[in-house]
Amino acid sequence: MNLSVPLSLDLAALLVTAGVFIAASMSDLKTREISNRFWIVYGPVAGLVFALRMFFAPDLIPIFLVSTGATILVSFLLFQFGVMGGADSKAMMCLALALPVAPSFLAPLWQPPSGLVFYPFPIAILVNSFLLSIGSAVFLLARNLIRRASAGRGIFQGFEHESILRKALVLLTSYKTSFNVLQSKTYLYPAEEVSIVDSKPVRQFHLVASAAEERNKLLNGLESYKEQGLFSDGVWVTPGLPHMVFLTASLLVTVIIGDLMMWLFFRAVGY
Repeated sequence: MNLSVPLSLDLAALLVTAGVFIAASMSDLKTREISNRFWIVYGPVAGLVFALRMFFAPDLIPIFLVSTGATILVSFLLFQFGVMGGADSKAMMCLALALPVAPSFLAPLWQPPSGLVFYPFPIAILVNSFLLSIGSAVFLLARNLIRRASAGRGIFQGFEHESILRKALVLLTSYKTSFNVLQSKTYLYPAEEVSIVDSKPVRQFHLVASAAEERNKLLNGLESYKEQGLFSDGVWVTPGLPHMVFLTASLLVTVIIGDLMMWLFFRAVGY
């Protein structure tokens, strides 16, 4: 591949991207919200970098366009289907402009086979971010098992009627906390709801809760039962994942180590 893009341009694009991603991640961790000001500043800078790339390396314009176009399309679709938040989607679109290909001065620890068909660098970062997010499921599972061991009693009291599969999913996606904590932390979503069966309130898992409107509806439906002591042992909640953090970690991991998903794939096929 022609490396006519100045190293200084690649370095500037990487440093600006890393700086914006880290700052946005800190905001995501603290408030679970990311201001549009990040993208208002980062977007034009990324657009300028993209234009300069095409100026310095006109022979690579098709690759730049394919990588950027594919990333923007995938990010938009993931947002439309609720897989990614709006800020995450905007971050990926800006990234597609700033770094449509890997910085030429980097040599990750793992290199893909030389004959591999072109794979957009931003898409690799996106895929790796989802792979890294699996670590949150491992953390929640460990947290629940430790709670079970320390409590000395079952953590599914009141949910005996739920299937083993649904209990397993809850262990990987949710944890128990007090009802007051659920009310005060806007990034926590109720992972359970109450139904009336034979004139008695019955708790059951609610495994999907992503929209704020749904959170408020579920919370309002549980509040009356709080006064009845139904949640004296705690309430199951699902934390809203700050995916911007995983995108930032993936950016750093991908430029240093390489594409984790592709590495796992080629190890699986014996490469």
